[in-house]
Parts: sequence; structure tokens; C-alpha cells
Amino acid sequence: MIELINELNESNSSLHKIDVLKKYKDNELAKRILKLAYDRASYTYGVSFNTHWKDEDFSFNGNGSLGDALDFLEQKLATRELTGHAAIEATFDTLNSLSHDDFVIVKGVLNRDLKVNVGRTVINKVMKNLIVKPAYMRCGLFDKKSTKKIEFPAVIQLKADGTYREALVENGKVSFTSRSGITYEYPILESQLSKAPSGYYFGELVVEGTTNRAESNGMINSDTPPHDKIIFHVWDFVEQDEYVAAKSRDKKNVPTTPYSTRFVTLKSIVDVANLSNVKVIESHEVNNPQEAMVWVAEWMNAGLEGGVLKDKRGVFKDGTSPHQLKMKLDIEIEVRVSGFREGTPGTVREKTFGAILFETDDGMIKGSTSGFSDAQLKDFNSRRQEIIGKVMTVRCNDITRGSGSDHYALSHPRFIEFRDDKDETDTIDRAFEAKKMAMELKF
Repeated sequence: MIELINELNESNSSLHKIDVLKKYKDNELAKRILKLAYDRASYTYGVSFNTHWKDEDFSFNGNGSLGDALDFLEQKLATRELTGHAAIEATFDTLNSLSHDDFVIVKGVLNRDLKVNVGRTVINKVMKNLIVKPAYMRCGLFDKKSTKKIEFPAVIQLKADGTYREALVENGKVSFTSRSGITYEYPILESQLSKAPSGYYFGELVVEGTTNRAESNGMINSDTPPHDKIIFHVWDFVEQDEYVAAKSRDKKNVPTTPYSTRFVTLKSIVDVANLSNVKVIESHEVNNPQEAMVWVAEWMNAGLEGGVLKDKRGVFKDGTSPHQLKMKLDIEIEVRVSGFREGTPGTVREKTFGAILFETDDGMIKGSTSGFSDAQLKDFNSRRQEIIGKVMTVRCNDITRGSGSDHYALSHPRFIEFRDDKDETDTIDRAFEAKKMAMELKF
């Protein structure tokens, strides 16, 4: 099977590599080698060639077969039947029994790199679904029903406003993968995490000093990312065997480590390793959903996305977890349209308007809202006089009052609808009552 590696390396052209893979797409041994090398979701070996040996340590006596060596990796190492010194010694004996060509293949599998410059996406394009996508634990939706499954005290964490990544550290080697399984390189983060224990680290990347999500994500995904400013905000650490167990969905072999233990381990790792570009996500213990919502409101007022409520008992799983829930505060307030703000000259809004101004009838809440569709912009602009004075519903994340201000403002107001059935707005007291209801109706 060394021919597969040699042919793939004849050219770095993607089309060439696809043609070679097509040639071998029905070859079960070739597919097995590729899967054992690149399917990190299904296989972890716990032994890295580069950590323990050099090529010159082996005599290549040729008494063993490639098939037997692959069986050893899959049945002894990946299952954790052999670990520690026993695994290292048995792996050496297995490698030493091979011919040089077979040794090159098994060494590449152990190091998760056959040195052919081919990734999961290209392999799966030809050999459909051969390489399993990474495990991903999604958040459930926060409502009255789902909250009953959360045991308090629980943890509320900032929902980071960045680009999701999982980092696999395996015997000092680090790889970053997106939710869809695409791999990325971040040299500074890789150098720092190489000192950390083996396992999976979950978090989001943000650019330090950049608060705009679109701008930050654009910089991270550009051809020239600002690597020294990229921060990895982490919230979970999962041992490799539990990650594989979650992906396999074998009911007899499931993850058992609760989130409370994983999070303490994560914080300890970051503290001890002194990882300057890796930071633990902001987290707070809360005793009920109302306490959690206070933090969510504060984060949303700062322009962030919201929070995630996590049950300390939750174990890692591939799929939607009932033990972690996305939280946002949505308050609906009735206000009156008081005017239009003109669009900025030189922009597409110059022909319509920039925002609709509003206030409550008691004058205690004032502000403006935008975010209209093109059709709404055109429609509302054509009947401004009809709209001014109408009661409309806006949705916001909080009600705030700036220092020295004589009125309140709505945090991130969004237009919902005009209310032809209403002729009065909310008062400040009713607005705060709406906030209280928004926080309590979910629980």
C-alpha cells in the first residue's frame, strides 16, 4: 500500500489527489489506512511515534504483516486494552516487525499524518463519509419545560461571540477543527497548547480588541489572520476516550465525567500551563434561572450574544444536550412612533430612512429602531405621515438608564409590528413589569 502514498505525493494538485483516491475508492485496505490515520473522532491511540522513537531505532525485520499491525492499532490501542508502558512496548515490537514500506504507513497512522497533504474533506469527496465528522454538543433551547431538567446550583456562561473551534491535543501535537470538520492552523495557539494534556478543548476564537463579531470572524478566516491577537475562549475539556465514546453512541460505553469535573480540570490546565492566548470563558454559579438571566441581560447590554445555562451533572455527548441551554432575554414593549431619522448620505438608506424614532407616552422611554427589510423600508418611507403617531411593538434585551439621563433606553430594540388595535403605549412601570414577566414566564 505504499503505492497509495507515493501516487498521492506525485503532485500537490487537488485534482490529481482526487483522481488517485478514485483509483483506490474500492480498495478496502486503502480505505482502512486512510480512516485509521485521519478519523480522529473514531480512533485515538494514546501512543505517538515522534514522542518515543526515531526511524533509526528500528531494524525492519519484515516478519509482521501490515494487516496485523493495523489490527493491533484498532483492537489493542484504540480500545485502550493496552495503555502506558505496555502499549509503548507492544507498539515498538509491532513496528519493528514490519518491512520498511509497511513501517512508513503505520508510523503515519500513529502520527495521524500520512504526509500526503490530503484532508478529511477531499477524502470524503471520493470515499463518502469515510472520515467521521467531529463530535459536537449543541445547546438546547431555554424555556419553561427544558429548564426543569437543570439542577441548581448551575453554571451560567457567556455565549462567546466568535468562531467555534475544537482543538485536539495529542501527545504534544495540536490540530484545530471547525464544526463541519475543516482543519485550520493557528501557530501561536498550537505552540501554547502543545504543552497542555492530551484531549479535546472546546471554545471560540475571537480577535483581542475587536468587539464586532463580523469583523473579528473575518480577520480570523482571512488569508492573513492576526495570530498574535487571536484568543481561544474555552469552556470544556474532554478526554479522548470519552470523545470517541460519545461519537460511537455505543450504549455500553458512554461518557461519565460530569461537567463540573471537566470544567475544574480545564481551569487547572489553563492556570498551570500559563497559556496567554487561551482563556476560560466567563462563568458564574447561579441558584435559579432568574439569577442566570441577570448575567444574560448584562452581557446582551454589552452587545454580546447571551448566555448558556449548564447543569453541572451534564456529560459530553454528540448531539443536542438537555443539560446546556441557550439563554436570551426578550422583552416586548409598546411604544409610539415619534419620527424618522434620515438615511446617511451616500448610502443605500439615503433614499429611504435610517431608523424609526419612538418614545412612550409618559416620556420615560425614548430611542430608535432599525433592521428593516428592503420591502419595509420602501413601504414605511412611502407613508411616513400615516405611521408617525402609531403604536408599535419593539423587542429588546433590557431597559437601561444612562448616568445623568432623564429617560430610559431599550437595549438592542427590534421592530416587531405596528399595533392598529392599540391607542396607548406602555408606561415605564409596565415596561419593567414586562421585563419581570419575560424573566419569569420561561421558568
